[in-house]
Amino acid sequence: MIFYYNGFDKNGKNVKSNITADTLADATEILQSNGILIETIKEKKTFFTPKVKNAELIIICRNLSIYLKSSIPLYQALALLKNSYESNKKMLLWLDSLINSLKSGSTFFEALERQSIFKLPQFFLYTIKVSEKSSSLAPTLKELSDFMNGIERIKKEVTKAFVYPGFIIFISIVMINFMLTNIVPNIVDMFTSMGNELPASTQFTLTVSHFFQDYGFILLLIFLGTTSALGFIWSRQGKFRLYIDTFLLKLPLVKTILLNYELGRFCSVTSLLLKNGVPFAQTMNFSSKIFSNLLLQKVFEKISNQIVEGKSFFDSVKSQDMIKLPSDFLSAVAIGENSSELPFTLETLAEFYEENNKDKIGILLSLMEPVLMVFVGGIIGFLVISMLLPIFSISIQ
Repeated sequence: MIFYYNGFDKNGKNVKSNITADTLADATEILQSNGILIETIKEKKTFFTPKVKNAELIIICRNLSIYLKSSIPLYQALALLKNSYESNKKMLLWLDSLINSLKSGSTFFEALERQSIFKLPQFFLYTIKVSEKSSSLAPTLKELSDFMNGIERIKKEVTKAFVYPGFIIFISIVMINFMLTNIVPNIVDMFTSMGNELPASTQFTLTVSHFFQDYGFILLLIFLGTTSALGFIWSRQGKFRLYIDTFLLKLPLVKTILLNYELGRFCSVTSLLLKNGVPFAQTMNFSSKIFSNLLLQKVFEKISNQIVEGKSFFDSVKSQDMIKLPSDFLSAVAIGENSSELPFTLETLAEFYEENNKDKIGILLSLMEPVLMVFVGGIIGFLVISMLLPIFSISIQ
């Protein structure tokens, strides 16, 4: 729980800030032990818990691993991290809550689970829990940092790959809108003032131009409203979301890219958890929840339930009929399970999917660029012809 307090420090200076504690009494006790004379203190209501940024979590895990390897106690290591976040009040509050929990006797896992400032990934929490039990927190934090850094690298590469097509689409929309609302009406007004009849293509272009001039703002509002509504529906795990996710997994090239990304992330998380000693049934339960595609999430939740019932991983994967999984995934599962080297096999497969996805995205972009060029060029070419036809007819007359 987060509490807002107003009071005075040892020097008589007025202090206003937030503090995290399990109860109001605990928060009061912590403040009094720090020499704060409390004037008012009350619980701070929060409507939602934001997720901690992956970039921040990567740095924190890496630095904590370095500090712990240097034999610095965990609460002191967290205190050292505060120096990097002097301007980030929320991060400072989060680190303070962890330090207070550790000083009161909690484990790192309990401190992370109890805090309500940031929402943390389940696989991250339970990897920390198991690593504390096995006294391998420092190397595990390094592995978590490397793993999350790999996920972030993939996201950046995908985003970077779609920057150019997105730029083309944006520029083309701006150019077409400018021509329809400014250039076309001026040329048409000049032509009609001479009493000549407009060509059919010019009349069509003029109709579209007037439509955008009269209803452009309304169309923009409708577009923004529809986008917001779809975003809200997308965040809910309902039938519409399941339908869209199922449809995406039927598109030829998109299906391969999505499966590579989703299965690659699943393999990485599963390998990481297994290497850190998390029981297999529990690992599958955690890993099945990391899928962003709802259909794949349901498939692997079903596989996880069958494993709990005593079925082997390979048999559970092979028997599901909701979606056809790649043969290389089935082979890796079979080889890894039979050789008792499943963490290594899944880790290798995750690397393969990452490299394979780079090639697939490259192919998709190489197909998108000429299609976009032809589409945009066709529209602009039609507009130019529509404007030139009246001019040619004037010249002929």
